[in-house]
Amino acid sequence: MNALNQIYTKCCIVIPYKDSSHILARCLNSLLSSIPLTTSIVVIDDGSQISGKTDPHLVDFWRDRRLNLLQHSQNLGAGAARNTGIQWCYEQGIEIVVLLDSDCSVQSGFVESHCQLHDRYPEVMVFGGAICGIGKGIWANVDNLMSWFTSIPNSPMREVKGIYHIPTTNMSLKLKMLDREIPLFDIHLRTGEDVRLVKRLRSNGYKLMFSPQPEISHYDRQGFADFLQHQYRWGLHTFVLRFPNYQHNKLVRFLLVPLFILLLPLFAIAASSVSIAPWLRQSLKYLWYFPIVFCVYLWKGLAVIVGTCNPQLATIE
Repeated sequence: MNALNQIYTKCCIVIPYKDSSHILARCLNSLLSSIPLTTSIVVIDDGSQISGKTDPHLVDFWRDRRLNLLQHSQNLGAGAARNTGIQWCYEQGIEIVVLLDSDCSVQSGFVESHCQLHDRYPEVMVFGGAICGIGKGIWANVDNLMSWFTSIPNSPMREVKGIYHIPTTNMSLKLKMLDREIPLFDIHLRTGEDVRLVKRLRSNGYKLMFSPQPEISHYDRQGFADFLQHQYRWGLHTFVLRFPNYQHNKLVRFLLVPLFILLLPLFAIAASSVSIAPWLRQSLKYLWYFPIVFCVYLWKGLAVIVGTCNPQLATIE
């Protein structure tokens, strides 16, 4: 067994989910037909109404020895679910952990690409791969633009710096080199736990990189209401993420809210520019989306105000 084959046996894919078992089933189908026979998958059922053990969409999958099911008796959030999976990996001696969302599909070479990156770049602790949004209609296109501007397919490899991050939707990490950071994710955040993780690891001196391979497919939101709801949820956590030390300081929050209201148009312009600028390296056609993205960020700004007034909406107690 060569070195890379040994890495495949020490690699595990971590997937949290809640309730949407038919979506998870689609993800597992793509994985089991694509990954090496020696690679493990751990699925964390984060308090689904129908237990993953007996769910008719999933029950046949558990016959595959590569699959392992962990369960929370109640919904604890994506961060806690990933922590449960990562802790299991650590106890099993897993070296490379690949984080994947349940609403994704992969192709052949997914695991191999992640492992080869870690073998080739031993100094890099975390890699984020490319994400190709899939969906029909204008709102799926806008969801793709606003969600994956840090993970655009065919973009050059780069170190993750500045205001950008990489999502846990397609991320791998050297677990044994990060054992001092365990638990990795903030269990008190409803969303945005990946942003906080990336910020923490970078501040602690770890190197993180984006790579255009491996590329995965993500099934984006196609409905207008579903898309806006998702953007609103992300707006709620902005204050808690950016100013964690002032979360419980009522005076600071009281002063920030009127200031942010005055600056809301500038916020929407700046955020829209940050989201669209990376896409312009692919094609200038994405400029046509700027007015729509600007309006969405105005809507998202309202959620920022609400989340600043009431940070508990963005946290899990």
